Amino acid sequence: MLLLDGVKKQTKLKKQIKLKSSTEAAITIIAIVLLSILIMSVTFAFSSGAFNPSLFKSYFKGILLLVMNFIPIFLFMAFTYLITNRLWAAFSLTSILFVTMSIINKFKLMYRDDPFVFADVRLVSESLIMAQKYNIRLSPKVIMLIIGLIAIAVILKFFLKFKITSKKVRISSLIVLILAGVIIFKGFYFDSDIYKKVGDKSLINIWIASEQFQSKGFVYPFIYSIKDAIEIPPEGYDEKKAEEELAAWDYSDIPENQKVNIISIMLESYNDFSKFEGVEFGIDIYENFHQLQKESIHGNLIVNVFAGDTINTERAFLTGYFNHPKYFKKTNSFVWYFKEQGYKTEAMHPITGSFYNRRNVNEYLGFDSFDHYDNKYSFIQEGYLEDYYFFDYIIEGFKNSKKNNQPYFNFTVTYQNHGPYSAEKYTEKEYLKKKSNYDEANYNIINNYFIGIYKTDQAIKKLVDYFRNEEEPTIILIFGDHNPWLGKDHTGYDMLNINLDLSTVEGFVNYFETPYIIWANDGAKEMFNKDFTGEGNTVSPNLLMAELFQHLGWEGNEYMKYLLNMKEKFDVNHKLYFKENGQYKEELSPENKELWDNFVNLEYYYSHNYHSRDSK
Repeated sequence: MLLLDGVKKQTKLKKQIKLKSSTEAAITIIAIVLLSILIMSVTFAFSSGAFNPSLFKSYFKGILLLVMNFIPIFLFMAFTYLITNRLWAAFSLTSILFVTMSIINKFKLMYRDDPFVFADVRLVSESLIMAQKYNIRLSPKVIMLIIGLIAIAVILKFFLKFKITSKKVRISSLIVLILAGVIIFKGFYFDSDIYKKVGDKSLINIWIASEQFQSKGFVYPFIYSIKDAIEIPPEGYDEKKAEEELAAWDYSDIPENQKVNIISIMLESYNDFSKFEGVEFGIDIYENFHQLQKESIHGNLIVNVFAGDTINTERAFLTGYFNHPKYFKKTNSFVWYFKEQGYKTEAMHPITGSFYNRRNVNEYLGFDSFDHYDNKYSFIQEGYLEDYYFFDYIIEGFKNSKKNNQPYFNFTVTYQNHGPYSAEKYTEKEYLKKKSNYDEANYNIINNYFIGIYKTDQAIKKLVDYFRNEEEPTIILIFGDHNPWLGKDHTGYDMLNINLDLSTVEGFVNYFETPYIIWANDGAKEMFNKDFTGEGNTVSPNLLMAELFQHLGWEGNEYMKYLLNMKEKFDVNHKLYFKENGQYKEELSPENKELWDNFVNLEYYYSHNYHSRDSK
């Protein structure tokens, strides 16, 4: 009887233990779900530059959007829990990862009008250096939120201690979780149709990619951005067809009696604001630039970036590519063509060579040398060189090339006018004439930006004056990489009454247009029997070198000839508009659409298959 009672008590105890374990397991699962929702809500709060209550509320109205943002957080927390067997650790690691990334996203949107995407992960070191230039401070609310998350982790450590004792259960759960994650991510997260569906489009400008990103939260669009970071051939890619089309053009040398020196300078954040009605200056900050325009072929670029991503304009100019490869090996470029023609090819930039991996990529593009802060300018000055002094090294490079009896191709990227621009008052001088309706902070930002533009204007004069007196035939090509950042959410542009509405052609042009000039000294004018004045075409950066070749009468290599032919049909190719027959259009005519599709196919082939030629 006693034995029977003992068995009954033991069975009852086992049931109680099992019930307790099941209850704790259920509580843990519920806790992971609730904690994942909490972290997701925090990432929502940081999904835009400035907190937008309407946008924040919209995230909770769309079930699909909620699910797509929730699942990655839940899976990661469940995974780390199964690995560590500690809920507090899983919550802490998940919070650190997703909250940190969303805060980075917030600041990147604030200062660059660009979200934090997967491709940025490859530029961590560059980003840390750049971040030092910005006044990045966590607000008291953000600090309190972080403290709150830490407090939750402490509570979990002491009050929710359930552990899975069975290794088999943990391992089998991990396998199921991983398989489920693979199926979900492969099937749904990179589906463009699903991506287009989510997000309240009434709250955003659908023409602006960064706003599209913000409308979908943070976690989901960040994961979707992996798709853009992976190099995939264009749809219907036909390598044989690309080979045949390229083979239809032949390679032409530059005539020996036309090997003029080419100095190309990409000016950081440069635009001519005097073209905007109502913008008045107290000081003529474009005096020398405007004089140079009168003496030059001058026109405009329609770039693909705004207030950042300098590298897009830079490499489009150097390569003729609209869609860029990853640049991790030797890549066909116009630099290689100059090198093949016997030119000394030299690049310059007064900041660290690690930015955009220029130190390696410039070599892959064919530059003989690349002078940057780390290998040259740090020995001259602690900080970056202003344009006025930096341009002296262009002259130095030219002189060295001249000594070696080589024609010279120089590509220089400036830094002086890089944002952000302080909202503090730096000078009493009104470079921008102040008006009563101007906001003080935005006025200071713009006025401080114009200080740099004025200095650049003086530097341009100094450089051009040197080559005026130089007998060696020389062409100077100057262009802006993109428009400047002028306050959060374009408030500076709003203050100046500059339309940046991308749903209009005017807003599109204002948003993406920068100037260029092609100036020739007397030696070059005599060489080509041409005065090099007048209006040039409005072109995309990948057609700017073709524009130069056209004015010089050079035919170039096979790819250049292909570009020159395409340029005759349409000269602006942009993610939003094409320019065909002088008109901006969202879609090309059928004939030119076919030409564009063929170009995309040929471009991919040419950019991924380096054609080696012996340099002369």
